[in-house]
Amino acid sequence: MGGFISLYENYKTLGKRAALMTLSEMERLFCGSVTKVSQTPSRVISQKGKIKVAYYPSAKDKTHTIPIFIITPLLANPFILDLCPGLSFIEYLVNQGFNVYIIDYGVPDDYDKHQGFEDYLLDYIPFAVKKVQEASGSRLIHLIGYCLGGVFALLYPALIESAPLKSMVLIATPVDFSKLGLLRSYWRNIDVDTLVETIGNIPAELILTGFNLAASIENPRRYFMRVMGSWIKIMDKNYIRKELLINRWLIESPPFPGKAFQQFIKDLLYENKLVKNKLKINGKLADLTNIGCPLLLLSHRGDIVAPPESSRALLDLASSKDVEFVEVKGGDRGHINIMVGAEGPQFTWPKVSSWLKKRSGP
Repeated sequence: MGGFISLYENYKTLGKRAALMTLSEMERLFCGSVTKVSQTPSRVISQKGKIKVAYYPSAKDKTHTIPIFIITPLLANPFILDLCPGLSFIEYLVNQGFNVYIIDYGVPDDYDKHQGFEDYLLDYIPFAVKKVQEASGSRLIHLIGYCLGGVFALLYPALIESAPLKSMVLIATPVDFSKLGLLRSYWRNIDVDTLVETIGNIPAELILTGFNLAASIENPRRYFMRVMGSWIKIMDKNYIRKELLINRWLIESPPFPGKAFQQFIKDLLYENKLVKNKLKINGKLADLTNIGCPLLLLSHRGDIVAPPESSRALLDLASSKDVEFVEVKGGDRGHINIMVGAEGPQFTWPKVSSWLKKRSGP
């Protein structure tokens, strides 16, 4: 088995390198140059092992006093939030006068296969929040979570009652995992314990394959249109550049730490413990009624990872009085479109910014 794993790792590395080289050549061919990602000015303010806390200073002289702290998903490279100028959620926020901080988990290796929810929720995220408080001079923070980063965002105050939150924004975040349809069925037919025991950290390719299979079956027309779109708009440089950047992000997605993946599949997808109020992390109950801060939920109608009916479940579980739930529509990549499709800069980004500005006073 060790020989097989070694062979697979070599194949994966070479395959990714070849795929990225191909994307770069395609971008040169169609767009004239290769785009550098993550161009918004930033600096790392603290680090703990592979975990980094990056700071993006406001681009305005007059800034909002309460900083934004963004939690990204374990599976995703953070540059999805800062693809390139004009297609960057982070760039938009700093141009609106916010100081933005983000947690970057780095790329897990074999050592990290034993990292579980408890490491991230009870150690790394509280560590990052403390560093944001120290750097910004603000006791309170606006917390934003995207995708499964949103699950960690809501679990943080669910586990830590003293979490210093001014508000929380969840984008494309699943809550009721019984509403995930074919995606849930896909993983319920896989022996996750044997999978993790065999290969350790779970390759992003395996997880993304599940997403694509579920998407193509649940909505074949939208999936077909996504494929055809690249041919129909092949002369549109901006469209092609964006598609190539998204594909670069997908190819560079890091693996999911083995233990955390087991917990995610068994506790959330299999048993749906979060909405049943039965999820415990290191023996501590994750009680969603602890969430009492202002809450904004954004969900895409075409999202199979976090469909609106899954995200909406939090409305009945949190104690927040100031709550808004918004459904976004359009595009052919629901889960990604809500952030970097046309819906991102046209709706999601300005909605998040205006909502936070109203809650950034003393």
